Amino acid sequence: MWDSSDWAKTFLFKVYFASVFLLLLLTNAANLLASATEQIRIITTNDIHAYLKPIYYRYLDDIKPWGKVSREGDYVNKAKIEGKIGGMAHVASMIKKLKAEKPGKNLLFDAGDTLHGGGITFFDKGVAMVKIMNAIGYDAMVPGNWEFFYKNDHFLDLIDKANFPVIAYNLTDKEWEEPALDQYIIRKVGQLKVAIVGYTYPWTALTSAITGAAKWYKFGIKEDEARDLLAGIRKKEDPDLVVFISHGGFGLDQKFAKRVDGIDVMLSGHTHDEVLDPVVWNDTLVFQGGAHGKYVVSLDLEIKDKKIIDFEYRLNKVMQNRIDPDPEVSKLIEDAYLPYEAELSKIIGKSEVLMHRRDFWQSTVGNLITDAMREIQKTDVAFFPAWRFGASVLPGKITKEDLYNVIPTEGHIFTFSMRGKEIKNLLENILSSVVNKDPYIRVGGDMIRFSGMKILCDLAKPAGKRVLRINIGGEEFSEEKVFSVASAHTRFQNNPLFGATHVKDTGKMIVEELINYIERKSIIKSTLDDRIKVLAFE
Repeated sequence: MWDSSDWAKTFLFKVYFASVFLLLLLTNAANLLASATEQIRIITTNDIHAYLKPIYYRYLDDIKPWGKVSREGDYVNKAKIEGKIGGMAHVASMIKKLKAEKPGKNLLFDAGDTLHGGGITFFDKGVAMVKIMNAIGYDAMVPGNWEFFYKNDHFLDLIDKANFPVIAYNLTDKEWEEPALDQYIIRKVGQLKVAIVGYTYPWTALTSAITGAAKWYKFGIKEDEARDLLAGIRKKEDPDLVVFISHGGFGLDQKFAKRVDGIDVMLSGHTHDEVLDPVVWNDTLVFQGGAHGKYVVSLDLEIKDKKIIDFEYRLNKVMQNRIDPDPEVSKLIEDAYLPYEAELSKIIGKSEVLMHRRDFWQSTVGNLITDAMREIQKTDVAFFPAWRFGASVLPGKITKEDLYNVIPTEGHIFTFSMRGKEIKNLLENILSSVVNKDPYIRVGGDMIRFSGMKILCDLAKPAGKRVLRINIGGEEFSEEKVFSVASAHTRFQNNPLFGATHVKDTGKMIVEELINYIERKSIIKSTLDDRIKVLAFE
């Protein structure tokens, strides 16, 4: 006979069975969700150097054991076919196109050296570039070494004007050694939680930026701090993806990725390398997108269980002839130029040759600057840094903007005296840094630009013995002879190691002196010559 206790047992059994079945369903659903693949597009720029308008820009030739190999061929001919590249209105259009292809599934980052460099920054100090980045809708950037060239108040003001975070974990104030900026941010993209860490150039305090904001901060590689920070982020935030935005340089960033675990993607800046395909070290994708707005990078990722399982990478070339400018950004550029257009467009001379900055050992622009400075100051030798940025100037008219694009600073010419032995010591030190195989030690980039000397180097020799011969002023080098030197934007004259004496600030602004020099000469014929010969590359 059926009683209430039997009914109750049957009911409880059914409830139990249903609960187990539901639990299995939920567990399977959770497993399916956990193993689901998520997509994200990371869009990046780096080293734009505030070139608001399209420019001509040739890349560094490859240095091979058998010598220099051109990567551009006849660049003048190529430039006439290709047209100009970059320009922020065209960059904006490319970014909009890339965003529209993956709506709601993208993040936009910049790896620094973005707010300083173009001729317009001599006048507007990077303000227009921040407005443009706001209009485009960047998600984050790191400061490059050139951002610190501005005075500290202005540097901080630019950060305040930005509608996006400017981040760097390895930047601390000098007084308390506390983080000067946010070290990282968290962003949600679809179902993905993304941690973004900033990393500014660790050797900024050794560059000419020390005359600006850099003097107020400490920098450094700081591997241990990165490991601790990443461990904290993993524990606190449990992100699906960790992205480093770095201005360390492509070589340094690769070494860093090998030595520091837990980075999924590393956007590199500083060295202006256009990386055709990302390298992978220690489960980290490392890449860099050239410079000057020539490319916008898109990196499409497939993420599963907090791991990258697939990616597609593209260098999207920004060509003035192929992409229409964005109207909003075009207006911002027009407004930025309006007060200075008449001055910047003034024709000051003519060049009979291609004027370019990027080259490993010497460049036509570097030779022009140092030859002019030596002639103006009537010294034996002249020095100028091998800055990477700088729009190329095709044969023909030279405008004031062309010169401000090359030297967008108020830096003065300094004169001093150095004995021959100190000049040789200086050259050996610079050469050792330029060719050092360890990217953590390789401060700077290309060989310093100089005039008044001819030097013979052998890179097969050990450090300190690579400079075989020096000729100054057409005469054989003498260690004890004292030579007169002119330089701008160098710091070695203040280093006791190099024994400079009678250091004097002439009060003359190098860019204005160069403009006056070209106006006097009218026609410029600066070329590459035999001022430096390197045996290892013969």
